[in-house]
Amino acid sequence: MEGISIRNDVLFTNDKGEEDSRIQKRNDNSMQRLLPALRRLLLPDEAVFLVMPARSPLGILEQLTAAWWTSILAASTILATNKRILFLPVKRDGSWRESVRAVQWGDVEEVKPNGLLVRNVSFKFKNGTKITYTNCRLSDAKKIAAIAHALIPAASGELSATQGLIQLCPDCRNALTQGLYSCSSCGLTFKNEKSMVTRSILLPGGGYFYTGHPLVAIIPALVEGLLVLEILSLLVAASTSPKAMPAVRSSLMILGLFWALETAVTILHCRRYVRDYIPEKRGPIRAHQDLTAKIGG
Repeated sequence: MEGISIRNDVLFTNDKGEEDSRIQKRNDNSMQRLLPALRRLLLPDEAVFLVMPARSPLGILEQLTAAWWTSILAASTILATNKRILFLPVKRDGSWRESVRAVQWGDVEEVKPNGLLVRNVSFKFKNGTKITYTNCRLSDAKKIAAIAHALIPAASGELSATQGLIQLCPDCRNALTQGLYSCSSCGLTFKNEKSMVTRSILLPGGGYFYTGHPLVAIIPALVEGLLVLEILSLLVAASTSPKAMPAVRSSLMILGLFWALETAVTILHCRRYVRDYIPEKRGPIRAHQDLTAKIGG
């Protein structure tokens, strides 16, 4: 498919191995949207077995404060190949956010579907860590479990140094170091926590805009903007009427608390994006190199 190796008998069938035209159409569309990712990330002898939409894990506070945009916060696609499982954050349309985590089959201990109303899939790794992706289709959950049942034993002797999930550079596939927002191999830089926090504090919705979520940023930006205007109007009122200062002071404290909470929620959400290692905007030279590589691919 467009130069990407696939297993038709797995990718385009249901969890029972039966051909299904709806699954073929759906997965074909998903693959088309992910072609830029696959051309960069897949190894020469790697073939795609499964592509499934899911949501990456959200903490309790993230779930309580995310409201309707939970699906935007955590949208992901999981790809299973003959060699690895790839976890790709995606946009609303299913296109790639240029972030990838991967684990070799030899480092996987177990893949287990669970949940009743919402189908989840838990991945347990040889280093003892575990991660659960939610909102998976039932057929996809069953299929990836069946694939794991076949491939984990076959890769039992292929352990990596980490024996678990690693973050990869989207340009050169080099393993990234946690907390270091640049690739030691190719020099690609990523959005960082310091810049995110600064923008979240100084600009209404600035954290969301920085991490590439303008739709999510609209409501926080409006709320924070109104709070700032209200604070400024109270300060003006206090300067013109000293007698009103006690009441103004109380109002300022309440508004300041709301602003601090709103900013804290923004930082909480945007921190997870930053830790997904989203590349900064590339310079003209690097952008040209990337375009050349895509055309060549």
